[in-house]
Amino acid sequence: MATDFERLRAMKDEDIDCSDIPEFTEEYLNNSEVLWEMPENESIYLNINKNTLNYFKNTGKGYWNRLSILVNDYLKDYVAKQQAQVEFEGLGVRNFYFIFNSRHREQ
Repeated sequence: MATDFERLRAMKDEDIDCSDIPEFTEEYLNNSEVLWEMPENESIYLNINKNTLNYFKNTGKGYWNRLSILVNDYLKDYVAKQQAQVEFEGLGVRNFYFIFNSRHREQ
């Protein structure tokens, strides 16, 4: 079944049935379960390559948030690779990840 976007665009707010949505009250919030905690941000001073900064600035409003996401994604990937290297060492394949990457860069 396809979504009827034309009908949805034409709807007025009062035509939307919200009867199955609980009222957003202080009591509701106090009884709600936290699914995940947002990490705290910290303001820092950061030197960054001018070309890189200009690239992100040219992506528009919210570019610092996108830069932060990129750094977080890099960190997750880095940690995962470190964990993989430890697992390889546990299998007796010492420094496989770093040896592979060194050879890969030379080509």
